[in-house]
Formats: sequence, structure tokens, C-alpha cells
Amino acid sequence: MSDKASRRGSDKRQKTVIKTLRFTPDEIEEIEQKAKAVGQSVSAYIRNAAMNRKMISLIDDSFMTELLRLGRLQKHLFVEGKRVGDKEYSTVLVAITELSTTLRNKLMSND
Repeated sequence: MSDKASRRGSDKRQKTVIKTLRFTPDEIEEIEQKAKAVGQSVSAYIRNAAMNRKMISLIDDSFMTELLRLGRLQKHLFVEGKRVGDKEYSTVLVAITELSTTLRNKLMSND
């Protein structure tokens, strides 16, 4: 199949109307940051915002890395024979709960 045939009907070909918009430097900076936060181009972000489409924020890698690390630590403590009521085990559970609450709040604030 040729390259042209595989691209037929793609989004790029369907979006043929071009509009020029003006922004202040502060506005475009904020829009670029928000678009980057949800993993979209500026054009896609503006289109989705104008059409009131829900945009799902990407999760910071640092949140996921920390959550995975805490989960592994919790599993290690459990396998090691620590009791659920032990202070170290409880500390890990509290850290997991706080991290997940922070992550939930961050995701909810982007709606």
C-alpha cells in the first residue's frame, strides 16, 4: 500500500480550515504549558478546549516511580514477615495513601 493511500482520510487532511489567533506572550505561555501537561499540541489543546472536550492530564513520572517504589517496599515488608500493625509497615501505607491523594487532587484540578 502506498504512503498516500495509507494517509487518505487522516485527521490532517480533514482539517483544512486555518484560523489565525492572537495571544499575549503570557497567554501563549500558559496555553503551551497546559497543552504540554496533557500531552497535546497547542492546536489540539485549543481545539479540544473550544469544543469543551475533556482533557486527561498525564501523570508525572515521578509520582508513578514513587508509588511503585512504595508498593515494592510494602510487598517486601509483608513478605519479610512484618505484621500489618508494625510501625514501618504503617509508615509505608501512610506514604502510599498521601501520594495517591496528592495524585488524585492533581488530576481533579485539571478537569
